[in-house]
Amino acid sequence: MARKYLKISELKSGTKVEACYLLQNFQVRPKKDGGNFVTLVLRDATGKLTGVMWDNFDSLTAGLIKENDFVEVAGDVLTYNGQLQFKATRVTKVPDDEVDGSYFMPRTQVPMAELEATLADLRGQIKDADYKLLIDTIFASSEFMDRFRRAPSAVSMHQAFLGGLFEHTLCVVKNALKIADNYPQANRSLLICAGLLHDIGKTVEFSYEKKIVYCDVGRLLGHISIGNAMVEVQCSRLPNFPMGKKVLVQHMILSHHGFLEFGSPKLPQTLEALILHHADLIDAQLANFIENMYSGEESGARWEYSNMLERQIYRNTTTEIEGSELMRLLSYGTGRPRSVPSPEDYARAVPADDLLQGAV
Repeated sequence: MARKYLKISELKSGTKVEACYLLQNFQVRPKKDGGNFVTLVLRDATGKLTGVMWDNFDSLTAGLIKENDFVEVAGDVLTYNGQLQFKATRVTKVPDDEVDGSYFMPRTQVPMAELEATLADLRGQIKDADYKLLIDTIFASSEFMDRFRRAPSAVSMHQAFLGGLFEHTLCVVKNALKIADNYPQANRSLLICAGLLHDIGKTVEFSYEKKIVYCDVGRLLGHISIGNAMVEVQCSRLPNFPMGKKVLVQHMILSHHGFLEFGSPKLPQTLEALILHHADLIDAQLANFIENMYSGEESGARWEYSNMLERQIYRNTTTEIEGSELMRLLSYGTGRPRSVPSPEDYARAVPADDLLQGAV
């Protein structure tokens, strides 16, 4: 059955939609006057769109439709609080084999040649012969590199696109080396080696032929355990690889999430492990911030909620900040007002509609 596709990047307020998308996630929320409604996030290769359903969502709440299912939706695109939003009236599950996966697989915007050149440069900076041998052995596998080039870094949180793992890994290593510039006691060869290997388990953790999902092994073991096992196997194939060096690399893989509650079997207990954790966290959070920041720029929305950061992020890059003029008038800014603000001053600083909404 032929499915209709409308690119999210091309949707505008007032557009009527009946098309196929990936349901990234949804949440059931309570109404103020009783009952529930559903918020949802739709994705395709060009971006994402937040939606709301006020009724007819039994298929979602009953578990007939789940996150990361393909769905056909009907409804209208509108503007709410300055941001595009989809008001859905119908959601129907679409079988995977009826979907053209190319419409739903975003890719890294960094040219592959650039990623390959950066990887080669970082590998060339490894001075320790043992760490260099380990990296050369793993990255010499064409099967591994095929998956490393294509694998995403996550299902949704950060760099959730083809090539996301490659992009994320290089950013983490470069972050770690920048941090190490201030702490010369750190072993840079170890940092590069473990940094390049810290997420290699993600080459196995995800399936990404039509959509990015966890495979069975990924759910059962997770990328940290998988990556640790991959290093164990590779080191066993290298004659006389130093046990101490293997343990240091494995510790960094096992601890790079930083906290037990974040999935790390171990807490960082070496200087290099602590640096790697922060380098990894910096890239994950900033990548998530940037992806949210530019996810709906055409709508002009100033604010976007980040599930990863659990907060609203400010996307406006100008100095035209709402309320700043009123702060100046009330002497909260620099300098003192020349006179007492008049009603007309207040009206210019804060539109009447905003004042009424604040009163409500």
